[in-house]
Amino acid sequence: MNTKYLPLLLIALSAFGCASNEDVTQVKQDVTTVYSEQTSYRERTDARISRVEKEIKDLEKAVGTPDAGLKKQVVDLSLTNEAEDEKIKTMLGRIDELESQLRTYWEEVRGELKELKKAREAAAAAAPTQPVKVDPEELYKQGFDAFQKGAYNDAMPLFAEFVKQSPADAPLVPNAYYWMGESYMNVKNYEKAILQFQEVVDRFPKSDKAGKAMLRQAEAFGSLGDKKSSTTLLKRVVELFPKSEEARLAAKKLRGGSLLQ
Repeated sequence: MNTKYLPLLLIALSAFGCASNEDVTQVKQDVTTVYSEQTSYRERTDARISRVEKEIKDLEKAVGTPDAGLKKQVVDLSLTNEAEDEKIKTMLGRIDELESQLRTYWEEVRGELKELKKAREAAAAAAPTQPVKVDPEELYKQGFDAFQKGAYNDAMPLFAEFVKQSPADAPLVPNAYYWMGESYMNVKNYEKAILQFQEVVDRFPKSDKAGKAMLRQAEAFGSLGDKKSSTTLLKRVVELFPKSEEARLAAKKLRGGSLLQ
């Protein structure tokens, strides 16, 4: 209800006798309270409006004062950005140059690496294959197995490597020389066979392979057409090993005039 109509309401109530004294008193109190609250509210509102207007004015002054300085800062910032852009462009150009140099260098290095790889592969291909180093007795066994299978070209290097890795007085060394000689005989390389048999005769004259080696030497010379050398060796077998099977075979060949069995 609008408070400006309250006095009129009080007069009307008194005039018509429709209100008691208590009612009138209560209404007066209510009117007084409303007026007081309305006045306080108006004062507070006016104070707030004044304060806001003052803040607005202060803000306008504050914003307007650094306008020239702000413009200068914006200009300086723009110039700084332009200088930084130039620096960045210069750095990017340098990076492009370095990348180009790096690509060129890498291509050169890659070419050199390819050439080095080719050279190593060529050297490895040209290098002779070395026999695998294993236990000497295993080498002898592998060589003898190959000989028995008729793989004479495989047996020869195995026996040779066995001799190389074994002490000179190892029991199987004369045997290895002998089987190398037999391998050469089977591939009809009589010259090398004679040399291997001679190793047995010279270095191991007391070996049970010495007489056999000398007999096979005589047969190798016979195959080469050297009858004189063959006959001489057969006689030596009979003289040096008179009670051996090799001496019996040598005497038989001499009597029969045949240098081959």
